[in-house]
Amino acid sequence: MAEKAEKQSQSRLWTILAGIGLFLLSKLKWVFGLLKIGKFATLISMFISLGAYAAFYGWKFAVAIVYLIFVHEMGHLVAAKQKGIKTSPAIFIPFMGAAIGMKEMPKNAKDEAYIAYAGPLFGLLSFLPAVFLYETTGEPFWGLVIFLGAMINLFNLFPVSPLDGGRIVGVLSTKIWFIGLLIVIPYLFISPDPIIFLIFIFGILTWWKRVREDFEQNKTKQTLESFVAEEEKLAGINREMDEYQEMPNFGYIIGTYLEDVRVAKDRLKRNIPTGFAFPVLQDKKKLKKHRTLVEIEMLNNRERFLQTLQEDYEKDRLHREFAGETYLDADPEGAVTLPERPEFNHTIYFDTYEQSLLAEKAKTEKHYEQTKNYYVSNTKTKIAVLFMYLLLAGVLSAFVVYGNHLMEVNRFLLN
Repeated sequence: MAEKAEKQSQSRLWTILAGIGLFLLSKLKWVFGLLKIGKFATLISMFISLGAYAAFYGWKFAVAIVYLIFVHEMGHLVAAKQKGIKTSPAIFIPFMGAAIGMKEMPKNAKDEAYIAYAGPLFGLLSFLPAVFLYETTGEPFWGLVIFLGAMINLFNLFPVSPLDGGRIVGVLSTKIWFIGLLIVIPYLFISPDPIIFLIFIFGILTWWKRVREDFEQNKTKQTLESFVAEEEKLAGINREMDEYQEMPNFGYIIGTYLEDVRVAKDRLKRNIPTGFAFPVLQDKKKLKKHRTLVEIEMLNNRERFLQTLQEDYEKDRLHREFAGETYLDADPEGAVTLPERPEFNHTIYFDTYEQSLLAEKAKTEKHYEQTKNYYVSNTKTKIAVLFMYLLLAGVLSAFVVYGNHLMEVNRFLLN
């Protein structure tokens, strides 16, 4: 009974710790902001984790696991730097490991795999000195370091995103993620570990995002089509205003364009599809809603632009009306003469607005092309990635067996 109660107590403890870790991961930006003290961010979070591990498992275990995690994360940082990707400092999260934040996504899955692979590779190198130290000294602690290092890095090679293994095999096929999730399911029932459960949840979310990538591509394509339509509409309005600018009621004419925008916007708002749309089954409805919302946003931007144009035109008209006249205030020496100013030119406003529109369109096109070809790679790359992945997994598996043997031999001393 006492042993059962102790196991239940440990299970509850791990659940609480995992819950805390999940909360911290969900607030990762907040954690980075709190600890963003230049080069000290990693050091501060490292000591926090060191204290947390030491409180439960002793300082030797704490030093070993923090060291192993640190070298693993340094592998990611070095690889990211080689690929020209800026990252945040490595932040340690007690009982959850550590994480680095990439300030931009890699150009393709090949680069992402390279960055992911560097973590377990550096992790392998981190415990190789312990093999030499154990063989020469026989100290059980070095056996523990070997076992922990091999297990942590082999576990990270499991083919479920967002683990390193999932990001590596993404080059081969993201369908492997689903196979990895199926393998995880029995473990959730056989050994319901909170960490495995969290990885399963994050894995499902990542896999589902990949499944819905075609749908997201269609949404982006619709956005690009709306940009093109808005460019053509603006070009037409600009040509018409070229004919009307000399008319005395030009300000009123701008107002008619404003009114047209508001009418079109109200009509679109009345036709927005309402209610919940089931993914896959009602994608057409979701796409229609997305397109309508994008068009409304385009009209909002055009409305603000035309309002600015109208207001500036009225200011310019009043200024030109009184240009050259002198005004006196209470002090005769404070006389003010309004200077002449160049003629109002609406084309300058249109050019400026069009440039901002083109900049947004270019960003959207870049995102579209990057996501469209992100997981595309040639056969040579796939074979190389598969070989390197299996080689590293095989070496780490051998060290897990070796480390487990050392743990069994020295289990009484380690206890």
